[in-house]
Amino acid sequence: MRIAVPQDFLWGAATSSHQVEGANRWNDWWAYEQAGRLPEKSGAACRHFELFDSDFDLALAAGHNAHRFSIEWSRIEPVEGSWNRHAIDHYEAVIDSLLARGLEPVPTLFHFTLPSWVAERGGWARGETVSLFARFVDRLADRLAGKVRYWVTINEPTVYVKHGYVVGDWPPCRGRAWGGAVRAAIHLARAHRAARSKVRSADPSAKVGFAHSAPLIQPCDPSSPRDRLAAWTRDAVLNRAFFRLLGAGPEPSFDFLGINYYTRTIVSGRGRGVIPFAGTECTADHHADRGARSDMGWEIYPDGLFTTLDRFSRYGVPILITENGVATTDEELRTRFLVDHVQAVARALEEGVDVRGYFYWSLMDNYEWTLGTAPRFGLFGVDFATQRRTARPIVDRFGVICRSPELGVAHPSTAGSARRGGHAGGAEGAARP
Repeated sequence: MRIAVPQDFLWGAATSSHQVEGANRWNDWWAYEQAGRLPEKSGAACRHFELFDSDFDLALAAGHNAHRFSIEWSRIEPVEGSWNRHAIDHYEAVIDSLLARGLEPVPTLFHFTLPSWVAERGGWARGETVSLFARFVDRLADRLAGKVRYWVTINEPTVYVKHGYVVGDWPPCRGRAWGGAVRAAIHLARAHRAARSKVRSADPSAKVGFAHSAPLIQPCDPSSPRDRLAAWTRDAVLNRAFFRLLGAGPEPSFDFLGINYYTRTIVSGRGRGVIPFAGTECTADHHADRGARSDMGWEIYPDGLFTTLDRFSRYGVPILITENGVATTDEELRTRFLVDHVQAVARALEEGVDVRGYFYWSLMDNYEWTLGTAPRFGLFGVDFATQRRTARPIVDRFGVICRSPELGVAHPSTAGSARRGGHAGGAEGAARP
């Protein structure tokens, strides 16, 4: 069966400033890299700050009609109250470059990096960061009003809090700092609302949302109360808590929702993880439906994208899939990942879920935070010594999808559903928002 794609559906890829631009010297990540507090340095990354025009040519030739990227706050305000006009001009030129190619710009305003001076004053654990961020957004929104339709305020707030304040492997590197974690989450929620207000004030027609990391979390043994409790707790922390902080309800405080989906996590109540009562990830092979894994060790589970889209559609706002991709050197696996996940999107559209776009992560290989440049996510491979981009086989396949007015819908077989058993969702699977 085939289903028509909405006429204004967005097809593209995603990047973030620190991961591709290179030489972002004024943020906390760079400072921690130089101090030896992180295992890998970003350095020149992909030199996208200089090469963005040619990179957008690649995206256009590949059939994309949109591009998600982030704007580096630390470039625009490297010192408190000192605004870098050239940096603002640069990001306006980035947006103009996209528009000139017919690519819809979808900027993200916070993608894990803070100006060093903000971080030194306590970062997101301090309430004043909300007003500082709002001031930055206000200046940017006034400049770019009318050029941007979709704004992403915060990228993956729960991931940021988890790694910054619970695990402690990302700046500010404060492991098990529970008070800081709670304060940071509260302030990120407030920052989203403040940023939305600033953008909508500058351009009432703009749509403002945030990008939510949405892993599918399910119990190892659905008949085990301990496993169900662990899955419920983990899902509450990672998939529901931030929405509670936003006060999302009948009239949510976002005009669209970005979904970043990569994998599912099957949780066992046995053992003690970092988050109390959230159990540990089950890696046993006794699940007949466990799929292939990426080079990151993440299970490839396309059905989870359909379940996730269906779940979050209950907020009643349009959904953009702001990230979905796989780290692998197996190009056949990469292409199959794309096709299977796009089929999950088609199923969601068929069921009436208001999906407005799909962004593959990432346009090119990049700096993957503490993992450096080893993971290969890109549609385009990057030789970091020469900065040469090389199209992978997935580029042509994605181009066919982007240009097609219809998508094929592949439904899970009855046998496949039986194999999933209790892991397929529902009361014993993923909890609803």
